[in-house]
Amino acid sequence: MGTARRLSKSDVERLMNDYDRDPVAALSRAIATVLGRGNDDDWAALVAAAPIDDTVRAALLARDQRALDALARDLNELRTFR
Repeated sequence: MGTARRLSKSDVERLMNDYDRDPVAALSRAIATVLGRGNDDDWAALVAAAPIDDTVRAALLARDQRALDALARDLNELRTFR
């Protein structure tokens, strides 16, 4: 378990650089950083732990592209959860 923190500029750059190739892996790293969790947590565990609305959570778990894009946008702009 690490320390929860906002994403740094380099974290955001990595998220954006890796997003097109593998959105779930890129978002998983970013979520783990914001939550202070290990990078070995799986997608479902990270999404379950995130402070997000249940509707958004369900869309992320279903890997809905619009939900993934919205989360990437929020993490890019806010460097944390909305």
